[in-house]
Amino acid sequence: MTAKQKISHRQLQKEDTRRIILNSAYVLFAKNGYTKTTMRSLAEQAGVAMGTIFKHFPDKPSLLAAAFQDDLSKIIQNSFNSLPESGLKNQLLHITKCLYTFYAENHSLSRTLIKEVLFLEGEHGEILDAQIVEFLEKISVLVKNAIENGELNKKINIHDGALAFWSFYFTVLLMGLKRPSFDINIQLNIIGTLIENHFY
Repeated sequence: MTAKQKISHRQLQKEDTRRIILNSAYVLFAKNGYTKTTMRSLAEQAGVAMGTIFKHFPDKPSLLAAAFQDDLSKIIQNSFNSLPESGLKNQLLHITKCLYTFYAENHSLSRTLIKEVLFLEGEHGEILDAQIVEFLEKISVLVKNAIENGELNKKINIHDGALAFWSFYFTVLLMGLKRPSFDINIQLNIIGTLIENHFY
């Protein structure tokens, strides 16, 4: 085995271990709840040493953030890949529905996620921040396209428009998560009204 193959093999092993830890975290968070899940019980579930977990994740909030980051990235990517061809409102509601469906299906964990990682620092905090920036850039492109094709007034500031949508999205998400159950249709109706009033 060459030196390059050894590095590649070690990297694959590292990624496999990380995925095993994250999958085990999902199982325990769903079974026992985030608060009652200890790093020791996670190590036992994953079949790894405590030190191995801390090599990948410095603390529980970072672990929680990472457990959601991969899934959210896939959902965001899929939502943009399956966008309606036209109509900014339809496009934004499509993206919102894809993401809200994820939060609705993971209602309890989603509440914990928002509470624990909102001001998360370190590597995983930076990843979350980068994810938000990338999301806003993609929304900006949609707003820009809507202006260029005459759907929106040219006086609308593209950056401000993306930020406005993010504000609507996040505020309505919090409203939904505070309810006993997350009703996607109610939250989408609120978002739709806000988009209509702001952009049109």
